[in-house]
Amino acid sequence: MQQPDLTTLWQQAVAHFQQKRYTDAEALCAQLIRHAPDQPMAYAMLAQTCHAAGLTREATHNAFLASQRALNASAGEIVEVGNVLLEVGETQLAHAVAGLVPPEHPANAGVLIELARLYSTLEDQPQALRCIELARANGVDNAHFSLMRGIVLSFLGRIDEAVAGCERSIAQAPAYGHAHWFRAQFGRKEGARERVSRMREALGQPDLGNDDVTYLHYGLFKELDALGETDAAWASLMAGAHARRSVTRHDAAAETVAYDGLIAATPRAWLDDCTPVPPPGTATPIFVVGMPRTGTTLLERILGNHPQIRTCGELNDLRQQMQWVNNRRLSLTLPADIGDYVARLDAALLGQRYLAKTQWVADGKAFYVDKHPMNFQWCGAILKAMPHARIIHLRRNPVDSCFSNLKELFAHQYYPYSYALEELATHYRNYARLMRHWHAIAPGRILDVRYEDLVSQPDVEARRVQAYLGLPEVAGVTDILANKTVTTTASTLQLRQPIHTRNVGGWRRYATGMAPVQALLADLIDDYELRAAA
Repeated sequence: MQQPDLTTLWQQAVAHFQQKRYTDAEALCAQLIRHAPDQPMAYAMLAQTCHAAGLTREATHNAFLASQRALNASAGEIVEVGNVLLEVGETQLAHAVAGLVPPEHPANAGVLIELARLYSTLEDQPQALRCIELARANGVDNAHFSLMRGIVLSFLGRIDEAVAGCERSIAQAPAYGHAHWFRAQFGRKEGARERVSRMREALGQPDLGNDDVTYLHYGLFKELDALGETDAAWASLMAGAHARRSVTRHDAAAETVAYDGLIAATPRAWLDDCTPVPPPGTATPIFVVGMPRTGTTLLERILGNHPQIRTCGELNDLRQQMQWVNNRRLSLTLPADIGDYVARLDAALLGQRYLAKTQWVADGKAFYVDKHPMNFQWCGAILKAMPHARIIHLRRNPVDSCFSNLKELFAHQYYPYSYALEELATHYRNYARLMRHWHAIAPGRILDVRYEDLVSQPDVEARRVQAYLGLPEVAGVTDILANKTVTTTASTLQLRQPIHTRNVGGWRRYATGMAPVQALLADLIDDYELRAAA
């Protein structure tokens, strides 16, 4: 039998995949595997087609098979396999595969930027910067590259160099909205009016894309807010939010229905049948949950100062393992049948796989922190799958919580409720009632920490948290400046200063604009204040 032209087969498979003709792409990948079973890329594409079809187990399996054949692949193929592994949540293996590419080798110069992106997404910022600097030495220099370098430098706490990177990016592309926005995050009043002027000038450029418009308006809000020009700042914030909302899919009514289903599927009796506690020596996960921008990263930094705790950032492993257990993808927006999805979870398997996939990040510590805010949706599943786990829930004044979300420009597809006032208030109500539900079915198992208390009396709250964890009190854990751990959240720059109370009641500067949210959440505001006074 004549050997087929494998290059042509591969090109056809890629074309079908790009056209979303996944069945045809899968058939061609099967042919490629029959004729060249030691090559990784057909397995990688099979993983992607299965992932697109929602078949998480098959996607994970094929990604693993691709990784086992990556050793002798080209650098570009290895990076692609690493990205596929990352896509299916195999972060430890993705990092190992990335390590197969020696950045200093001259033959790998063409993949340094993609390799840096992979390392940065894997939260290995030192390796990401290493690749970036090698690319720079090889002559790479454009606005996107300069901004990427600045962002990675900021993650590493090298703020002056990060600012310089942003300025270089803007000089290279004066209407590059993302660079203007990131430059505005550094909170320096020197030159703020000049930065406002150049952003307004950039907004006057013809044919700006939605992303540039959105980033420029959010950058203007940040600078104008720091200057105290609240009317102009609010106008820019609303313009930016409207631009982002115009390209964002979100259905507040459907979200409410999904939360109804999740609550109905997890009655008190649902937790009666829990899985056994893992064997001695297993590190205990601490889940820090809540709405984003409510102090979760601040608490993580405090926890990270304890010698028995390792912080790991925002892990995606819980959601990924839920998908693997049910062999069905879970969108970032809860589906209408989420109740059925959770009801059929094999909790024992979920716990086993989550622990198996995350124990390595504990690095020998007794506890490790998974600080993904949206895990508040899965408190019931966590407690059923891992009864020994600890959950700490950050609460914040309802209007401050909403304002902190509104003024943050999140990555595309994340927190889509945050760009319209009524949708923001609806989401807060859904979040609040779900947390009340978890407390009702698991009394005493989730520790609430108020943001206002955490910033006004951090030592008191730190002692309370350590007692909840069953850990000995350690002095100095609230000195977050002593914590040099890399952080890649939206709070990165704020954590380069001591704990302060300046953001408590920050929404009041924009009370007129936030009035609709305040009205929609009036009963929850009263309840929050009553509980605080109790």
